[in-house]
This record gives sequence, structure tokens and C-alpha cells, in this order.
Amino acid sequence: MFLKRLTTLFKIGWATKKVRASQNETEKLLAQRALVALLADARGISLKVGQLFAAVEGGSEFQSLTDSVPALPLKIMLPILEKSLGFAPKKVFKNIQPATAAASLGQVHLAEFQDGTPVAIKIRYPDIANAVHAELKLADLMPNVGKTKEWGFDLNAYKQTLFDTLERELDYRSEARMQTFFRENVCVPRLEIPRVYAEFSSDCVLVQSRATGVTFPEIIDWYESERRLIAETLLQTLFTSVFVTGEIHADPHNGNTFYNHENHGSMVTLLDFGCTVSLSESRRLALLKLILACREKSEVNPFDCFVALGFDAEKLTHIQGALPLLSQFLFHPFLVNHVFRLEEWQLENKITNLLGEKKWWFRSAGTSDLILLMRAFQGLTQQLQQLRINLNWWDLLEKSVGQNVLQQAQNLSLPSINVNQANFKTLDFSAQAQKLHVKITQNNQPLVAVELPAETALDLKNFIPENVRLELEQRGEIDLTAILERLKTEGLSPQNLFDCSIDEKHYRVWLA
Repeated sequence: MFLKRLTTLFKIGWATKKVRASQNETEKLLAQRALVALLADARGISLKVGQLFAAVEGGSEFQSLTDSVPALPLKIMLPILEKSLGFAPKKVFKNIQPATAAASLGQVHLAEFQDGTPVAIKIRYPDIANAVHAELKLADLMPNVGKTKEWGFDLNAYKQTLFDTLERELDYRSEARMQTFFRENVCVPRLEIPRVYAEFSSDCVLVQSRATGVTFPEIIDWYESERRLIAETLLQTLFTSVFVTGEIHADPHNGNTFYNHENHGSMVTLLDFGCTVSLSESRRLALLKLILACREKSEVNPFDCFVALGFDAEKLTHIQGALPLLSQFLFHPFLVNHVFRLEEWQLENKITNLLGEKKWWFRSAGTSDLILLMRAFQGLTQQLQQLRINLNWWDLLEKSVGQNVLQQAQNLSLPSINVNQANFKTLDFSAQAQKLHVKITQNNQPLVAVELPAETALDLKNFIPENVRLELEQRGEIDLTAILERLKTEGLSPQNLFDCSIDEKHYRVWLA
């Protein structure tokens, strides 16, 4: 089994390389189709990789991996069901239909109990557990090279997260418990979660009430009012999961949600709880405290919040001064009291402009399980963009968590952090400058006086007139590059950036 999976994964790796190296759209399309065929045939971890491609490249050839992978014949799956039940399926089920599509670890068959109750039976593939374990052994051989080595990623922790997640997904009893937990605790308007029939379920079989509806690609042209209700439901589901229950659905591909028209608004049915991530109360309150402090510009240190969330303190010291502004970028949708337009976020560009290559210190400082949380948020934002719906994130967060949880986050005591660095000096939100001021005078008479957002200072070279910038560079008195590097390292604290005279004009630029 190990050698067979190794051969398959080698073929997939080669096909992936061909997709990346494609010179034109036709060549790329043909390479994608070949890769999709390999991924679908391999199932297991390989198929999950393909579904991740589908999430990133919605509408591409990879989309077939979420809704049209060929299913195995019923005759292959029925013996697994019978062995799980301990008796003939016909004693419980009046009929069982062949599956029309397949997932990475199993496939779903529509059925009816003898009394006519419609259900869905999820059956794990034969030998898929052995195949996954073989792939996990291969993953354990991955070397710590490139970015993972250069920036100190804990590769073993990421491997362990992968192992633990796949082990849980292979055990349908774990999925059944999590699905029941969500059904009982994630209470969001218009959200439906199927009931689990535990008495007929096992490690390889999950029997649940039948969900009906259409998948995500079919709703993007529904009326705006319906799409808005769906978007609100999805966002509130994530907020309730992250900040209230601490259990988050971390597999947001299109095959895991059904949508229905209802008299009182559209209904969302959430499926497949094999891949979830847990966030302890202290960690989720630390995250919420960080968002609140960023909103209110309070005397809370983002460094302490990130460490309480699980980030590595020593790694964060390399970007300590940038943490207030970095938080502002990360949580931008929560910081405004109106509808937030997702196209304004530009998160990756802003982080790269702020930190450059040092962004890898931030990424490597986070715990390995946070990648699943990021996956949940990324999947949601992609859905909102495809729905063409913008929402008031702060308003929905308040509705989702309630004043009691917000107050708990406000009152959370953060642990004191000791860092062995002589120049360690963190910057809290209240100490960060709010405005960039530019004043130009001539003969003591004001010519220009403007106020800009403080983060505009990071674009100092571009908004200073070219003739002034060239004069400053020629004089050598003021090093704009050094100023920018200092701001990125030490943060946007109130300070004078430069003060000089050129051609009878006096220029003063400062943060306050």
C-alpha cells in the first residue's frame, strides 16, 4: 500500500508541476484535467489537495472535485454498511440509492428508513484508512527546507496537525459527535444542521437526516435579498463558532453546504464535520479582546494578545513595533461601523508593504492549528465575494456573541510576558499615532496643511513631491529609506519624521 501510494503521489506531483509550467490557457486546461483525474482516482489526502485548489481557483477544472468525482458502485459499499450494522441493511432501510458523487474519504447514499423517513448514509471507502496512513508516512518524510527552515516554522507541529485532522476525519464517530455539538450549540437564524442517528452509525458509517437543496455555484444568481440572508447566515455561523462555542468548521468547500428557498428567507444547511478546529475559551477571548482593543485604540498591547492566542513571543519581537498597525490591517472589517467592502481589504498587499520578508516571522509565530482557522475565514470571504454581498461585520459580530461575551473579553487579564531582549519595547494601541501631518510654509505663511491616516507614512516616498524627494536624497541629510525602516520596525508612534527647508519653503512632516 505504501509503495502504491508513493507511486500515485509521484504522478500527482509531476502533473502539478506541468500545470504550474503551462505556457498558455489550452495547455494549462489539458494539464489541469489530467491532474484532476489523478486526484479523483487517488482520493484520500490527494483529493483533499484538489479540493483546496477548487477553493482557491473557483470555477476551474478543480471544481469538479467538489461535486462530480465518480462514486464507487453500491455493491462495493453495501458490505461495509452491513458489517457496521451487524445485520442486513434491509432490516433498517427500505431502500438505498447508488451515490451520485464522492468525497475524499467516503461517499453519501440517499436512503429511507422502513417508516419512510428520508436519510443520508455516509460510508467510508474500503481500505481508505490504510491509504491515508500510507500518505501520512510520506508526509512525515517531508524535509524542513526553504521558508519553513529559514523562518523557524515548527514543521513537526504542522505534520501533527495534519495527522490529527485526518485521523479524526477517518473516524465517523468523531464526526457524529461534532455534528451533534454544532446542532445543539451553534444557534444561528436560518442555519440547519442534520440530525445524527448514532444508533446506526460507527467509525466507518454515519447515518443522518437527509439534507436537500442546491450547492453554492447555483445560488450566485439568486435575488440579492436571498444572497444577503445567506451571507449573513454564513458570517454569523463563523462568528458564533469562533467566539462562543470554540468549535469551528474548517472545511469550507462547496460540497459541504446546501441552500434552500424558504418563505421567511433562504436556509443554509451545513454538512461534513470531519474537519474542525477547537479554540479554547482563553484563546477566543484573547482574539476578541484584540479586535476590541484595535477598535477602541485602548491601552492594550497587541503583543500580549497574540501571545495569549498562542503566538511565539520570541518570534514576535522581530516585528513588535508593527503589531498595532498589523492588527489594524488584519481586523479591518471589524473596525468600521458600516458595511465593509471586501475589495478594500487588500490584506496581503498591506502586510507585505508593512513587513516585507519579515511577514514570515508573523506566520511562523502562529500555532499550527491556526492555519485551519485561517482556512475557515478565507473560505468565507471567498464565498462573500462570489455572492457579491458586503456586510457590516461589527454589527453581525455583536449580534452573534452578545454583550456578555464582549464584556468577558474586555475584562480578560493577559499574562505577563518576559522576553530576553534588551531593546524590547512594545507599543499599545493608545500609543500609536492616529494621523500623519504635512505642513508647508513660505516666509512663515502657510501654503499646505493636511492630515492623513497614520499608515500613509509607510508610503512616504510616493506622496512627497518628486523634486523635494530628489533634493532630500542629494543633500543626504534625511534618509527616507531609513525612516521607513524605522517606522516598520518600531511602529507608528507619535514623532517628527523630518523638518527641513528647500527653495524658501519649509517642510515639516510628523505623526501625532
